[in-house]
Amino acid sequence: MYETVTIKRIHSSKSIEVSCDSSACNGCKGAAFCNTKGKVFEASNNTGLHLQEGMVVELYLKPSSTIFSTLFTLLFPLALFPLAYYLAKWTGLGEGSSMFVGLGGILVGFLLVWAFFKAHKARYIPQVQRIIEEEV
Repeated sequence: MYETVTIKRIHSSKSIEVSCDSSACNGCKGAAFCNTKGKVFEASNNTGLHLQEGMVVELYLKPSSTIFSTLFTLLFPLALFPLAYYLAKWTGLGEGSSMFVGLGGILVGFLLVWAFFKAHKARYIPQVQRIIEEEV
């Protein structure tokens, strides 16, 4: 999956901050569901391109990584709910207490997902593919 973004800030030769432009959103099929509109996010420059702030570049997001990260973020915490709920029921807790333990399982799931993506951050960061437009 390719995205067109503008470089907002350069951290190092390998790490930059980018943002989607509203003009780039007009042609995007996922514009209605996009959560990066107007937000700044990190990208990497592993290709070694000479980048400057204000340039418009094309990012590549590996589809399998995007699908995995979405499913893992949503399904893993939800899968912990019944596990925690039935574990609480097995230990003899009541219905209400078991429900709260199950909700705690969801919270633990989100914390584990956060820790996983924090540890494997480099694998899921979009890569700069090419320069589309030099600084205006």
